[in-house]
Amino acid sequence: MLGFIKKLLAVCVVAILATGYLSGYVSNPVLADVDYDEYLADYTEINYVSHEGNPIKLYVSGSSVGVQSTCISSGKLVVRKNNSFSYVGTSEGSGSFSLDLKGKLSTSEIYTLKLTFTADGTEQTHENLYIGLDSNGDVRFIKSLVYDYNVERCSEWWTDEQSLNECLQPQNDIECDNPLVIAYAEEITKGCTNDWEKAEAIYQHVINFAYDDIQIVDESMVYQDDVLSLLRRRIAICEGLGNTFVALCRASGIPACVCFGIGTESSDLISDESYLETEDPNHAWAAVFLGGTWYSVDPTWDISFYYEGTSFWNGEWEDVTPTLDWFLVPLEDFSMTHKICDADTTHSIEQEGSCGESSSYKITRDGTITFYGSGEIKLPAGVNGFRYVEFDPDSNITSIGEECFIDCDIITSIILPDSVTRIEDFAFNTCEDLEYIYLPEGLTYIGQEAFDYCDELAYVYVPDSVQRIAPYAFDDCSRLIISIPSHLEGFEFQNYVGPAKIIVR
Repeated sequence: MLGFIKKLLAVCVVAILATGYLSGYVSNPVLADVDYDEYLADYTEINYVSHEGNPIKLYVSGSSVGVQSTCISSGKLVVRKNNSFSYVGTSEGSGSFSLDLKGKLSTSEIYTLKLTFTADGTEQTHENLYIGLDSNGDVRFIKSLVYDYNVERCSEWWTDEQSLNECLQPQNDIECDNPLVIAYAEEITKGCTNDWEKAEAIYQHVINFAYDDIQIVDESMVYQDDVLSLLRRRIAICEGLGNTFVALCRASGIPACVCFGIGTESSDLISDESYLETEDPNHAWAAVFLGGTWYSVDPTWDISFYYEGTSFWNGEWEDVTPTLDWFLVPLEDFSMTHKICDADTTHSIEQEGSCGESSSYKITRDGTITFYGSGEIKLPAGVNGFRYVEFDPDSNITSIGEECFIDCDIITSIILPDSVTRIEDFAFNTCEDLEYIYLPEGLTYIGQEAFDYCDELAYVYVPDSVQRIAPYAFDDCSRLIISIPSHLEGFEFQNYVGPAKIIVR
């Protein structure tokens, strides 16, 4: 399948299988060609919480690594040599405990750190952590290559009243205002006395869905990720699991949002600098606001079942061991295995920049992007956090460049200016919320997979001026009614899953 989303799904499973909690300790990462000191984190503590919101601080200080908490009934720290995984030291205890590593570590080397604890009755394991020794002989955390990048992306997780309220509103596939979803959330959270308990009850419910392995290879139908469908079927891929968690949280009055990005091994994100450049998401998860802080959650990586088989209709549920290791994870830890490409909020970080030789863009806080200038536009990789698209009246934009709006999945409608003559390959690929687009008279070309997986598109009128629609341009748009001029007849044979109806004029 040529579609972008298929690549996302396939790599998502690789990411799941590659994570430390399934495969054990990762192979020895080769440090990228930078100064070792660049790997040493600025932070000296990582602040976890129990499922009841009680603090658990993992820290480094001098020659020691330790834990401070009042809610841990049993815990263990394990440090190993990263190249052989032989033990360097261990420490166990309840409440607060530490491990002195004086004389046990060498400079310019990295070591794996594993933290296991049972807190407020729930067990968690965090084993994608690394430590090293600085030139003063002090123990330091090793940070992910994408940690600083993630900090910038998470600046979209605002905590003012207006922004939090926006993270309680319905979005496409997140029908938190639907009476059935509200009733479902109320049933799941019955007896819960606070938001911490509600969020855990919702998470426990979602991880008892099955991960849909069939969907990854099935090219015969378009799968829907709306929460109403998924609550009935209880089978989903990563985005559907994230949607469900977020919708149930919002229906329960808890701010939450879906996130998209890259999930991979921790060894990749401390050694492979290519991850600093790539913006192609292969995974989705969620974030939830509790106790004044945003936390990441990844129900896919804690899942209880897989759905295996050859088609939508004949799959079987297969058990796996569920965990709660990816529930309420702080950013320092989460960044070891996840690169956050988009926090899917309806508000935007204000920014502006160039998007072509003679064109520029500006994004405002309300989520509006405005284009200026002339010629072709092509947004820089990762610029996708907006929901409204406008063109300056004085602009003369002639081409929507390749992958310009790829994965801009909260846009609902676009009116292209009359100056546009070309829509290049993948231009609107995976704009999953896009319901309507106006194509101007004078348009001549619609590129390959230009609207692939725009599965909310309802109606498109292709003007007579269009001379070619490239293969798979409207593939996987299963709800679409499309009107095409007679000289484009045969268009329907260029899709795996074609539009619902094709009108030939």
